[in-house]
Amino acid sequence: MSRKKQIKIAVIALILMVSQASLALARGGGGVGGSLGGSAGRSFSGGSFSGGGFSGGSSGGLGGFFPLPFFFFGGTSSGGSGSGGFFSFLFLMVILYFIFKTLSSSRRGGRGRSSKGRGGGGMDINSSQMPVDLNGRAITNSDNLQRFGKVINFTRENMRYYSETFPRWDRDFLVGRVRQVFFWLQDAWSRQDLSAASDYLAATLQNKYQTDLQGMKARGERNIIKEPVLNTGDIEFIHSHLDESTQHFMVMVSASLIDYTVDASQRQISGDNTHRLYFTEFWEFAWQDDRWLLSNIYQEDALEVAKIARGEDE
Repeated sequence: MSRKKQIKIAVIALILMVSQASLALARGGGGVGGSLGGSAGRSFSGGSFSGGGFSGGSSGGLGGFFPLPFFFFGGTSSGGSGSGGFFSFLFLMVILYFIFKTLSSSRRGGRGRSSKGRGGGGMDINSSQMPVDLNGRAITNSDNLQRFGKVINFTRENMRYYSETFPRWDRDFLVGRVRQVFFWLQDAWSRQDLSAASDYLAATLQNKYQTDLQGMKARGERNIIKEPVLNTGDIEFIHSHLDESTQHFMVMVSASLIDYTVDASQRQISGDNTHRLYFTEFWEFAWQDDRWLLSNIYQEDALEVAKIARGEDE
């Protein structure tokens, strides 16, 4: 329990104890309340409060310490209204309720909180918290990192060797290029505009996506991508190749985004516009026209990816 909450509980408990002592004085009609009660009775009698709790209660004094609300209704034994006991009991219940809530919140605070989401340009909204799925299970990439552990290490050394001669193989440069293509593609796909595709996509992939978008437009559909997130630490190189005729590499990207599809009337027909989709894909880039272009996207069960994981590929 934090120091602040301990102080809060102590203060509430102290108020409770003082209120009990003050309530005893109010019921006796003595103490400080006698001198305060006379003036209060003259002030409020005859007005809207006359004949009620204020005028009756003030004849026996305010019944204790002025700051607590139920002492305005003290002195029920002399006033005979009975309202003092009711409000005293009600205020006592309120104090007990706040003590219960304080203790409950302090117990919950020790359990920690999980974020279901990460937003804004990094994989949350609060990147220090582990994201969880709809069932509360942690979303991690640890299995894939273990699965591709050997090829990741081999590719890192291979790329370091390449970069000594060819700056385009510099790891930081490639990470930046992967993220640039990733964010451009999500935005262009959502806008259904691939006019700048030649700067980011190889011809075969560009033609495929153009055909897909034309089919969606003909059906009056639009796939909307929001808040795409791909951190630099969630990009792992699992394959690299360089020879006299070709240069290409493959990266494992662990990303998240909001993905759903609407029809011509903007009615959602598939996907989820409230929960983030976390996924892992394998993106292959080829060096063409003096730039790295995205040439293929593979899913986790793709044959090419399985061969790389087993070390059967070149």
